[in-house]
Amino acid sequence: MFFADSDTPVPHGTLEVGEEPEKQPFARMRVIRRDKWTEKILVEALITAAKLPGESPQLPPVEALFYTWGDFPLIDRDISMNLWKLHYKFDAEYSFSDGYPVGLAPEILSVLIPEKLMPLAVNRDNPVARDSLFEIIRQDINAFDVETQLSPVDLRMDRVSISTDTRRNVNIAEQLFAAGGVDAESLCRVIPDNRLLLRNLPAFFPIQITDYCPQACSYCPFPKFSGDPRDGRNYMPLDVFEDLCRRIIDFAGDAVIGLSLWGEPAAHPEIGKLIRAALAAGSRVLIETSGIGWNRTLLEELAGEKETDRIMWIVSLDASDPELYRTLRGEGQVEAEETARHLTKLFGSNCWLQAVRMKENEEHLEEFYKKWNAEGAQVIIQKYDSYASYLPERQPADLSPLQRFPCWHLKRDMPVLIDGSVPVCRDDLGRRDVSGNVFKENIEKVWAAGNELHVKHVSGEFPGPCADCDEYYCFNF
Repeated sequence: MFFADSDTPVPHGTLEVGEEPEKQPFARMRVIRRDKWTEKILVEALITAAKLPGESPQLPPVEALFYTWGDFPLIDRDISMNLWKLHYKFDAEYSFSDGYPVGLAPEILSVLIPEKLMPLAVNRDNPVARDSLFEIIRQDINAFDVETQLSPVDLRMDRVSISTDTRRNVNIAEQLFAAGGVDAESLCRVIPDNRLLLRNLPAFFPIQITDYCPQACSYCPFPKFSGDPRDGRNYMPLDVFEDLCRRIIDFAGDAVIGLSLWGEPAAHPEIGKLIRAALAAGSRVLIETSGIGWNRTLLEELAGEKETDRIMWIVSLDASDPELYRTLRGEGQVEAEETARHLTKLFGSNCWLQAVRMKENEEHLEEFYKKWNAEGAQVIIQKYDSYASYLPERQPADLSPLQRFPCWHLKRDMPVLIDGSVPVCRDDLGRRDVSGNVFKENIEKVWAAGNELHVKHVSGEFPGPCADCDEYYCFNF
């Protein structure tokens, strides 16, 4: 962790250690090192930073903490200065900018706030993320004096990160820079006019490794499209999956590989080897499961391996009431809930329990949340998906934005079916628009086939199933 112990926002450069304070062009820097960073350790480090004295009698103690990431190449001096003035004027505890792309401004903390954050972070052992500080504070945000500097153009739904952490973000940042987006002011002009540049490399690869599932859920389109998934008998071979994972990482640089597209991953006879193969390729792994069919020994082995932090679990439960569970999902609730508890114990903050919000369970969701929250589990309430009106509309409320914009999944997701075919979208169950086959073609070529549809989205055209789909604003990775 680097932090400044003066009230001057820090531009790029190096410090001469012996330089007199009054001659320094920017703030003196100090470093706190940790072998591993979690959200709890981050708050502990902020507490340490806030208490450090000046390095000499000429230097005052730390007045405020400017928190940012070292891979943000375009920290904006004007936003930083304005944010500091706002923070200082109103004696705020926490100040941040909102509506800008990620990576243009620091977060500013009073030296008094880290101690107050510790009770909120004491059980947060998950890795530090870009929004970790805000997420910690958000748990009890009314307890803090918060100030916000708003962007003149709200770019949040574009989810642009001006950072050098991935090949994807580097490419996008360089292309926006070449288009004239060199600082916050210009980026607010350039991004709305250059949204074609925001589809670069895919980030999420949901892969169908089996067509079998122990349940035929009432809201799943697969039974209607392909028949009862409980009759599925097909599995992706291990060697084929291993080769695909290597090619994905070679192409995208980083990725989240999902093992749950139209099938229960626990049913694959070599599921442990598949998970390890995806990890070995260098990806993060998302496993969305019914919670039925898992080998407890395998789960415990995976939890004990060094790559544990790169495995994410979602257990689909949908209801606590046995009768409602049976109506929505079928049999198996006892085993599913036992697995959910076991995964929560083993994987902690990398495990979530999910309920899809529908008219049928709307009145039961509070009970569902309270039950699992009391057990220390994380809960996700998922939006219902009609698959572009392929299924009846069962969502209790329309949450879609007032104005349509290009689909997030089209920009970031590349679904792969068990035969290697790649539909442009997971929701296009009729496969009316197939990009290609990754078992027969170059992945880059298959991905590029989606550019034509993205051009239409950017121009305000939403053909085929896109016209009836409201998944465009939902965020995966």
